[in-house]
Amino acid sequence: MTQDQLWRLSDDRRTVRMRLPPLQLASLKRPVEIHFDFDADIVDQILQRLTELRLQMLPPPRLQ
Repeated sequence: MTQDQLWRLSDDRRTVRMRLPPLQLASLKRPVEIHFDFDADIVDQILQRLTELRLQMLPPPRLQ
């Protein structure tokens, strides 16, 4: 799955959809499709948290 398939901006540009790869479960005939819709506030919160976590990861971010 490409990044373009994983992340999609809605037509009204108010939400971003994250679509996960289909999940095959033994008890179901068809794979389960999972997606999440995020508004701008949630996207900002996710980016903030990911930035905080990235600063704690190794190797440290390169300074530009």
